[in-house]
Amino acid sequence: MAALSSISEVFSSKRFRSTPLSTLEPILIKFLELCVDLRKGRTAKDGLIQYKNVAQNTSVTSVEVVIQKFLEQSRNKLSEALAKVDELEGTVEKKTEGVEVEDLEATETPESILLSAVSEEKSRDRTYRTLVTPWLRFLWESYRTALDILRNNARLETVSQEAFQFCLTHQRKTEFRRLCETLRSHLASSQKYTHQAHSINLNDPDTLQRHLDTRFQQLSTAVELELWQEAFRTAEDIHTLIGMSKRAPKASMMASFYDKMAKVFAVGQNFLFHSAAYGKLYGLHAARVALSGDKGDDVELEKLSALVLLSALAVPLGSGVETGKRAEGGEEGEAKGRLGRLAALLGLASAPTRAGLINDALNRHVLKRVSPELRSLYNILEVDFHPLSITSKIEPILASLEKNPETARYVAPLKDVVLARLFQQLAQVYASLKIDRVVKLASFQADGEKDVTRKRVERYVTEACRRGDVDVTIDHSTGSIKFDEELFGEEAGPVASTSAGYDSVKTLQPSASTLLRTHLARLASTLYSTLNQVNPDVSPITAAQTTRSTAFASLEEQVAEERDTLIARTQIIKRRKELADEQTARKEKEEAHARSIRAQQKAEEDAKRQKEELKKRELERIRKEVEKVKQDEAKKVAENLVKGGLKVDMQKLPELSANDLVQLQVQQIEKDKKDLTQKLTAVHKRMDHLERAFRKEEVPLISQDYQRQQARDREAFEAAQVGRAEALRRKHTESLALKASLAKVLPDYRAYRARLEKESRDQFEAEKKRLMEQLEEAKAERRREVLEQRERERIARIEREKEEAERRAQEEEQARLRAEQEAREAEERARIEERRRALEEEAAQKAAEEKERRLAERRADQERIMAQAKREEEALARRSGGGLARTASAATGPAIPGTAAWRAARETASPSPTPSAGGERPRIAIAPRTVPAPSSGESTPPQAATPELRRPTGPPSLGGAGGGWREREAARSASGPAAAAPSPPAAAPKFGGKWTAARREGGETLPNGEAPGEAPPSRTSTPGGGPSKYVPPSQRNTSSRW
Repeated sequence: MAALSSISEVFSSKRFRSTPLSTLEPILIKFLELCVDLRKGRTAKDGLIQYKNVAQNTSVTSVEVVIQKFLEQSRNKLSEALAKVDELEGTVEKKTEGVEVEDLEATETPESILLSAVSEEKSRDRTYRTLVTPWLRFLWESYRTALDILRNNARLETVSQEAFQFCLTHQRKTEFRRLCETLRSHLASSQKYTHQAHSINLNDPDTLQRHLDTRFQQLSTAVELELWQEAFRTAEDIHTLIGMSKRAPKASMMASFYDKMAKVFAVGQNFLFHSAAYGKLYGLHAARVALSGDKGDDVELEKLSALVLLSALAVPLGSGVETGKRAEGGEEGEAKGRLGRLAALLGLASAPTRAGLINDALNRHVLKRVSPELRSLYNILEVDFHPLSITSKIEPILASLEKNPETARYVAPLKDVVLARLFQQLAQVYASLKIDRVVKLASFQADGEKDVTRKRVERYVTEACRRGDVDVTIDHSTGSIKFDEELFGEEAGPVASTSAGYDSVKTLQPSASTLLRTHLARLASTLYSTLNQVNPDVSPITAAQTTRSTAFASLEEQVAEERDTLIARTQIIKRRKELADEQTARKEKEEAHARSIRAQQKAEEDAKRQKEELKKRELERIRKEVEKVKQDEAKKVAENLVKGGLKVDMQKLPELSANDLVQLQVQQIEKDKKDLTQKLTAVHKRMDHLERAFRKEEVPLISQDYQRQQARDREAFEAAQVGRAEALRRKHTESLALKASLAKVLPDYRAYRARLEKESRDQFEAEKKRLMEQLEEAKAERRREVLEQRERERIARIEREKEEAERRAQEEEQARLRAEQEAREAEERARIEERRRALEEEAAQKAAEEKERRLAERRADQERIMAQAKREEEALARRSGGGLARTASAATGPAIPGTAAWRAARETASPSPTPSAGGERPRIAIAPRTVPAPSSGESTPPQAATPELRRPTGPPSLGGAGGGWREREAARSASGPAAAAPSPPAAAPKFGGKWTAARREGGETLPNGEAPGEAPPSRTSTPGGGPSKYVPPSQRNTSSRW
């Protein structure tokens, strides 16, 4: 549904009309596919109408493709539903399907739903109504939509023919009637839109011919559905279109038309026009056979000749327009008008008569092509006079006709004709006759019952007297029939369906009324004959003969002149016709040019109007967008207020501004706050004692109700158990009885099963044998194909090996060339590698020499630093008083930097530094080592004094006694209890190596103001050599500590 809604929005957008059809067509096809899947017929119709308005003037083919795709998808869905029903319920005959719903357009009422729910339907009927009927409705709605969209289009008439096929396939008679009415209304309304580009122009022969084809198929469908009234109305439509057409319809179409009309008239018991239709059909077939000379069609012509003669003989005597003796003036006029309209449908100038149809058949030599039985039938009815034996002579012929399904329908009307002939011939011989005698003469042995023949005779006499065909009186008191003869009464005039009244019947003697009526005519005839014998010169007969001879002689003289005059007149008429056609063509061309000019002007006006409307719509769109933005802003504010608990009337929202909404919010919040305060106050004051009392009282009642419910459940369970046991015992008894009854038929069942198994086994063996033969044939064919395939593969393999050998030779040559190239490249790479290795060795040797030089310089620097440190220590030892001071200093350790002892040691060690001549910073004093320095005469290896200097990292050295545990114990015992804490071994200075030595020589300091070789304050130790907590310089109390 979301996808369908999204595509529907495309059709309602403003860019829809300006989008190319190549882009719109796939979108519309997908849209129709979704509509079919969801059975949204109304939505599909709206989309097709909008697409037709866009594509009608540009590409009618696109409209045709889209509609055909829509109908094809609908038909596929119906086919799938039918296949689903067949899969679930099995396949049945087509005649039993499609009769569940009388009218597909009728809405389903609650009564019909209830009736279908309680009615005893078969499973297939219910499944059919559930699965197939909705798709039948949708497909019919699809056809109605397509016809409605294409009602003014002259190029897409095939949809109506597909709709006819739908009605015929599914036996939809109600829908076929609606379809016929729709096509008539569309044809009538199409004349109002002749000014459109693709309108229906019935003056176009091709368009008219297509409409005729559609109406002929409509007639065929109506006949097959046995809708005779619709078939007759369709025949009238065909007659109207034929009258409008300038070209004659095809002979095959007219033959089909006359054939269908003969069936329609036969169903309507109108044998007069039924015979006339067969006469027309016979004429077309005879003309086609005469032109083609095909002997195969001659057999069909003989069959049609029999039908023509039988239908003409079966026309009842006395049917048609009533005589003046019985008919009223108004009724006679209506009957003549009806006969004239029916005659016009068959292309007849006047209403046919029975005598005329028979004479027409005789003139076409029908008697030569029919069987001897039919010739005997014609002689009995039309030639011979035998009132006493007519039924006995004609009964064998009727019996043979009744055996043939195509001629059996003529037996009943032929019996009526025989009865009419019997009364006409009896009236000439008898004045009165017993009813029993007449019944005996009119009875056929095949009828069997005398009462049936008596009723038939009385009914015929009544109808004939009413029409005025005969004057007969039935005297029931004497049981006789009297043939009345009024000497001065009015004779029955000729009727449309008789040959010439009673004169067509062979007469033995004239009746008294005939003699009296023709007395003056016979007297005049006798007088003329007498005068001609007595005096031929003055006889009117001689005068008439002379006048006739003179007229013929004069006519012979004027023949040539009349011929020339006629030829000239024909030429003049032909020329006038040509001039009229030219004038008409010129007029039509001028009208077409004028129509094109008007259409162009209208198109320009429409374009201008559309441009103005587009401009107005754009301005309106901008205005609406501005209003929409304002409304959206107000709506957002309102939504925020609603979320915050404010009650806002959304209908009055467009009238409010943002400030008004904020003010409303403030008022609502204040009101809600006030209400909440009042409610909370009321809630705090309320004490719900009543509810507590209710719950306290219902505790014992709940226990009692639970016990009662348990008792009821136990009783119901026991009753259910008893009923179940009784039902099982009854079912067991019935099963035993059924087993005993079925045991009687068990031998027959086994015999029948054995016979079926044998037949099935025989069929299986036969089928297996046939399949084995097919398998052997298939194997032989497969062997032949395999051998041919192997031969082809061998030839292909030889070709491939040849090509492979050539390819390998080429590859070997290329490999040899590549190997030579690689060898040359390897030699070049070896030379380059050797040169590179020499350069690397030379660079490595230079690097080693440079490294040795640096190491030597570093060792020299270290030795110089150590020598300087040794000299400073010796100088310091001399200044402090010799070895005792050194021992005490070694025992107590170095002074803590920043203390009074440390400053005194520095003052005694060296005078105040003064800048050197070079402006360099003086070197810092190095604290004395814990181990006494060796004498000047001792040689100290460099490695013993420099391990700590080589460490790049590590904690700074701490002042303390000795380097081992014996020295530390001695120092601790000498210093007393204050130095009981152990001190860690001396550590190397924080900065060592080349960087430290270089900075010492330059007198540089660290960023914190310390010398590179000094330990920071946090790394100091106690006088006993143990670690102490770091104390900032500002908080130190040197006098108390020392």
